[in-house]
Amino acid sequence: IEAEDPIMNFRFPNPPNSGHSVAKLEKASKRYGNHTIFENFDFEVVKGEKFAIVGPNGAGKSTFCRMITGQEEPTSGAFTLGMRVSVSYFSQNHADELDPNKTILETVEETATRDAAPHCRNLLGCFLFRGDDVFKKIGVLSGGERSRVALVRMLVQPANFLILDEPTNHLDMQSQDVLQRALIDYPGTVLIVSHNRNFLDPLVSKTLEFRPGCAPTLYPGNISYYLEKSAADRAREEKTRSQSKAVAAAPQLSKRPVVEATPAPVASGNRKDQRKMEAEIRNQRNKVLKPLQEELTSVEGKIAEMEKAQAALTQHLSSEEVASSPQKFRETTNALEKITQSLEVAYSRWGELTAAIEAAEAKLPQLP
Repeated sequence: IEAEDPIMNFRFPNPPNSGHSVAKLEKASKRYGNHTIFENFDFEVVKGEKFAIVGPNGAGKSTFCRMITGQEEPTSGAFTLGMRVSVSYFSQNHADELDPNKTILETVEETATRDAAPHCRNLLGCFLFRGDDVFKKIGVLSGGERSRVALVRMLVQPANFLILDEPTNHLDMQSQDVLQRALIDYPGTVLIVSHNRNFLDPLVSKTLEFRPGCAPTLYPGNISYYLEKSAADRAREEKTRSQSKAVAAAPQLSKRPVVEATPAPVASGNRKDQRKMEAEIRNQRNKVLKPLQEELTSVEGKIAEMEKAQAALTQHLSSEEVASSPQKFRETTNALEKITQSLEVAYSRWGELTAAIEAAEAKLPQLP
């Protein structure tokens, strides 16, 4: 089969060596009118690092990518692209810049290195362009098909710094596998905007999170580590806010020596009162925690279902039934995009609920 060999053998063209510091932001701020994306942000990408960039839509991920490639300047602060750094940037918008009068094969071959050129047709097969499909004009392709052409075009370029904005949106499982294997073996530097945990977890070692109204946060681990650690961080933030409010609301006591009280033994006649107190504590805890825990369980179940549906749709993209029908392919990719967006919302809600439960645990009375 045309696409089988590249799955095992495809590698990016050997990139030229870059300097140690690939890209650097110093005290960088970005604003659009009165809307601030981030402020006084210090960030450095070092040679060989592979980052995931995560966060809700509109939080600044794509703006950051354009800035870190030098395509967009910070409102204030400094950006420096490192010595001997060659950038290759993929985004959905780049698909619209392809020449509509060229064929798929011509579009890819014109940017390929001498070593990669003979393998362009096989590589296109891995991304669902098989047989005579490669001779179709760019102008007749759907948006998803053009995105895949733009991605393959990027793969055959010898750059040492790759920035990929949602690269898996229109890819089936086989195509994702090809891309993932190639990126794992790639010796250069990579930034990937995505929430595809299965794709990213074996690939990235750092995760940069963007949240509206918050400074970007760097987590030294993959997506699974980020989800766990960010939930704990938000729980601490909520606990700190709650404690600050409690201190501000508490009456000021006069200063006097603290006397240690000796606890009195519990008389048998007070055991009934103690059981009543414990029951009240349990009721109070259940009233607060039970709805949160039930919703958390529900969200975790939905995440599992959506991840399963995402994998099934991705696999379905490579079926003959879908691959041979432009309409079915568009319907399937649209469904896949909706699932991916829903997962992004669910992951965010999971983090909020986990933080809320930990914060509530810290504030609620404990059973003796």
